[in-house]
Amino acid sequence: MKTQISLVLLGLGIVSSAAYAGMVAEPMPVSNDINVTAPDQSGMWSFGGTVVLMQPIGGGFNYANSLGSVTTDGNTTGNIDRNAVGQTYNWWFGADISYAFAGHGRDVMLAYEGMHSTNENSTDDNFLTSPFLYSANTPANNGNSVFAKGSYNNNGGTFTSASGKAETNYDAGDLLFGQKLDVGSRVRLHPFAGLRYAYINHKNTGEYAGGSYTSNTAVSYDVTENAKLNSTFSGIGPRFGSDAQAALGQGFSVRGRLGLSALIGSRKTDSSFVDSYYDTTTGLVAATDAQSANLGSQTRVVPEIDGRLGLAYTRDFSSDMAWGIEAGWQAENYFNSNINVSGNTTNFALQGPYARIQLDVA
Repeated sequence: MKTQISLVLLGLGIVSSAAYAGMVAEPMPVSNDINVTAPDQSGMWSFGGTVVLMQPIGGGFNYANSLGSVTTDGNTTGNIDRNAVGQTYNWWFGADISYAFAGHGRDVMLAYEGMHSTNENSTDDNFLTSPFLYSANTPANNGNSVFAKGSYNNNGGTFTSASGKAETNYDAGDLLFGQKLDVGSRVRLHPFAGLRYAYINHKNTGEYAGGSYTSNTAVSYDVTENAKLNSTFSGIGPRFGSDAQAALGQGFSVRGRLGLSALIGSRKTDSSFVDSYYDTTTGLVAATDAQSANLGSQTRVVPEIDGRLGLAYTRDFSSDMAWGIEAGWQAENYFNSNINVSGNTTNFALQGPYARIQLDVA
């Protein structure tokens, strides 16, 4: 962001000098000084709304593994293909209200942003396995997993159909105090500091059918499985950063933002599964194998970084009212905020185009 701002300042300085010189033959005095001032402003309310078409980056939900084949002793052959719920674009909404104090460029803002989405996918294959976690005490899983799976193994523990659903719930709120600073006549900076609260919840559900099991008494069963993982992080912490604006003229400007947060909070993960055994003769449920586990609450510090860059247009209706529109691209990333079905920590990251409208009323 510093490099971008420096380039903008340099470009604007060259254009302004050329325009000012015009047809004057004599060289104009040159000054290396750039005035940085706090603008004199009257008290004003600002109301903003933002809509973003966001796509998650990484951390997809792999709900089933497709195996090449399963031998009679339960071993697999061929490559393992992972079936995932697609990382599609989802709508994200934001709203904010701010008040600019009369005087020297100070303001306060209260803002909210949130995204709630559900994505699903399914597949059919002769050898599908559930990737959900095994016992946390199982050495083969390095103690990273959550619960033990069912014990049937007549068909290598495989299914013939599987479906996955990924639900994401994200809410964040900011309380920020800012200071406007004019750098020369065309560039305005707006450093801010305050607090951010964030709630990030992932619910992953896998459903599996077409498994088989034969008991010691030669009774055959059809097997289904329903598995769930719920991972939540919520925390609050300091937030700081800066907005930047470079005026282009005629109400147009280039705007950007870089924000950083460090959220202190708790990460909770719980999971469960139910294997159901249906008598192939009667079609009735003969037995179920159900287990669940709760990893409890873990205190975490989650760093966050976000940025946006766009083009804006502002129009003044009068000295007491103005409106503006803005469009561009933005991205956010919360580091190591949640746990996936493999027992690994994952980032919650989003990117996509945004559009914003703002009304200023004195």
